[in-house]
Amino acid sequence: MTLHYWLVFLLIQLINLPLMVIGWFVVPFDVLEGNDVPWIWENLDDTPQPSWSKWRTIRWLAFRNPVANLRHVKGVSAIGRPLFYRTWTEFGKLWYIKLGWMSNGYPACSAGAGRGY
Repeated sequence: MTLHYWLVFLLIQLINLPLMVIGWFVVPFDVLEGNDVPWIWENLDDTPQPSWSKWRTIRWLAFRNPVANLRHVKGVSAIGRPLFYRTWTEFGKLWYIKLGWMSNGYPACSAGAGRGY
């Protein structure tokens, strides 16, 4: 059964990747023109703040949280699915990798410095 979840996760990421790249062009255009960003690139759970600059909003929606609303499509999110999450320290700095579904049921595919919360 775990293999099934990892195949679903892989499918989600294969859909997410081209949408993310498209968002690199759609989001800046819409934000700079003052238009609404298409639903798939909005972030209903963690929206940009009205006080943010246009550039910070672009970075948040297109690069930091790309295609964030994909998690609201039926079947993408579910509590109880597996998560691979590891942290380690290298050269005095904490690093992490997170692949799978978080405790809130949202899929995660990220790595970087810190704990990754």
